[in-house]
Amino acid sequence: MAEQTPSTLNITLQLGDHTMRFPVAWNEEKYYRDAAAHLNQRFQYYSSGMKNKSAEQIWVYVALEAAVNLHRESARYDIEPVKDRINTINQTILDALAREASNTQE
Repeated sequence: MAEQTPSTLNITLQLGDHTMRFPVAWNEEKYYRDAAAHLNQRFQYYSSGMKNKSAEQIWVYVALEAAVNLHRESARYDIEPVKDRINTINQTILDALAREASNTQE
């Protein structure tokens, strides 16, 4: 286990039957605890509907759901199309200003 430094806190999380101990940044502790609680809740959800599946198989479903949610949120906050549109508008403005400047010099 990694040593605790002044900027970290050693925490213990229970995920299903697994106990995990590791250091995290002080300001990240809540995120880890909330994530563990969410994963445990999702594990319970899948367990209740999949009585014939092993814990390992259920954790695969939980992991897949978490990954899909992460990608969905990433796509939701993708600002690249907005940045591209702003760059196009800015270039159009710069081109118009350059044309105007060359027209006034002639």
